[in-house]
Amino acid sequence: MRHKTLYLLRNKLLFVLALVLISAFVGTSLINYSLTRKAIHQEIIEKDLPLTRDNIYSDIIAEIMKPVLVASSMATDTFLKEWAEEGEHDVSRIVRYLEQIRQRYQFFTTFFVSEKSGNYYHYKGIHKVISPNDDHDVWYYRFKKDNRDYDLDVDNDEASHNTLTVFINYKVHNQAGRLLGVTGVGVKVDTLAGLISDYQKRYDRLIYLTDRSGTIQVHQDKQLIETQKLSQMAGIAELAPELLALGEKPEDFEFRRNNQQILLTARFIKEIDWVLFVEQNETKALAQARMNLLRTILIGLAVSVLVLVLTLLTTKRYQQKIEEMATRDSLTGVANRRLLQQEFERALYLNSRTGIIFSVMLIDLDGFKAVNDRSGHLTGDLVLKQIAEMIRRTVRPTDIVSRWGGDEFVILTQLTAAESSMVAERIRKNVADNTMIPSTDTDEQLQRISVSCGITEFNPGDSLDSMLGRADKAMYQAKNNGGNTVHISNISTD
Repeated sequence: MRHKTLYLLRNKLLFVLALVLISAFVGTSLINYSLTRKAIHQEIIEKDLPLTRDNIYSDIIAEIMKPVLVASSMATDTFLKEWAEEGEHDVSRIVRYLEQIRQRYQFFTTFFVSEKSGNYYHYKGIHKVISPNDDHDVWYYRFKKDNRDYDLDVDNDEASHNTLTVFINYKVHNQAGRLLGVTGVGVKVDTLAGLISDYQKRYDRLIYLTDRSGTIQVHQDKQLIETQKLSQMAGIAELAPELLALGEKPEDFEFRRNNQQILLTARFIKEIDWVLFVEQNETKALAQARMNLLRTILIGLAVSVLVLVLTLLTTKRYQQKIEEMATRDSLTGVANRRLLQQEFERALYLNSRTGIIFSVMLIDLDGFKAVNDRSGHLTGDLVLKQIAEMIRRTVRPTDIVSRWGGDEFVILTQLTAAESSMVAERIRKNVADNTMIPSTDTDEQLQRISVSCGITEFNPGDSLDSMLGRADKAMYQAKNNGGNTVHISNISTD
C-alpha cells in the first residue's frame, strides 16, 4: 500500500513536473513568437523599410537630377536663345547642338519645341509641328500654363518608336521674359524601372513611384504606368487621399490586401514632384517566425537561442540610438565632427558614382571671444544656438550643418563653390541683420554679431582635412577683408 502510494505520488510529481515544463515551454514559445512578431514589425517599420526607401531616394535623385541640371543649362544656353530669336535659321545647327548634348550625357533623347514656329526639333531633325489637337502635344500647352520652370512627364516618344520615356521639360525665356519654347532631355523609363527592379530583387519589396495625382509613373509592370492610380489599387485606395497629401516628411502606413498585412512607407521627392512608395508584405515576412515557433516546440534549445537573438537585436537597436546621440553636438543640436566625417565619405561615394560636385563652407563668428568676455559664456552659448538654428533654416534639408569647434560651423553641401557662395551670403546677411546681444556698453544697448565664411569646392583626391584647410584659409582671408564677408578658396593655388 505504501509503495503504491509512493508510486502514485511519484507519477503525480512527474505529471506535474511534465505539465509545468511543457506548459512553461509552450507558453515561453508562444510568448516568444508574440515578441518576435512585434520585433519583426518594428524592425521593418523603423529600420528596414526606411533604409530601403532612403537608399532608393538617393539613387533616384542621383539618376534624375543629372538630366534636370542638363535641361536647366540648355534652357539658359545663349546659343539656343539666340538661334530661336534670330528666326530658327539653319536647322542643322540646332540638330548638332541637341545631338552633342545627347551623346555627351548619354541621354535617350534631346529636343527643343519652338513657341514661335511650333516646330519640334529632335536630335535627328525636325520631328513635326505641334498642335493643340494632337494628344501627344497637349503636354506642351499644359506646361505653358504652369508656373513651374520645369516638370517631368512620362509619355511615349513618337520620334523614337514610341518608347516610354521620362521627359524633363524646361522653359526657355529670353532676357525680356518672353517664352521662346521648351527644351529638355528624355530618359528611358526602363532606366528607372531597372533601378527599382534591382531593389525589389534585393529586398523582396514592391517599389513604385507616382505623380501628385496618384498616377503610376514608374513600376515593374509597365502596363500600369500612366494608366493605374492609387485610388484604383486594392487595399491602398482608402489611403490615397492621405498619401497624396504627403509633405516632405516620410510617413509609414499599414493596410490589408488579399487578406495579407502590408506595411508601406512613402516619401515625397520634391526635386521631381513624385512620391516614392515601398511596400513590405508582413504576412510573408512572418512566415519564418511561424516556422520558428514550431521548431521551438519540438526543440527546447531553440527557446534559449531565440531569447538570445531577441536580446542581441534589442541591444543593437539601443546601441544604434546611443550612437545616433553621439553624432550630434550637445549644445547646438547640429552634427558633430564624427557625423560630418561620415557624410563626407558618403559625398565622396556619390561623387565617384555620379560626379555630383560638393563643397564645404567654414563659418566663423567675428569677435566671438569679445562676446564671451563682455557678456559671459551663457550669453555666448545662446548666440551659438541662435546662429546654428539660423544656419539650419537657411540651408537645404539635405545639407549637413556641423559644429567644428568653438564658434566655427562647417556646412557640407552638394553645390558648387559659386552656388555655395550664394547660400553663404544669405547666412551672412541673416546673421548680420538678426543677431544682436545685450552689450555692457551704456552707449550701445545692443551689439550686432557677424560671421566670416570661407568656401572651397571638392577637388579629386581631396580629404575632409584638405578641404577644411582651404576653407580655413579662405575664411581668414574674409576676416582680413574686414569680416562679415564671404570668400571662395582658389583651388588651383591653395
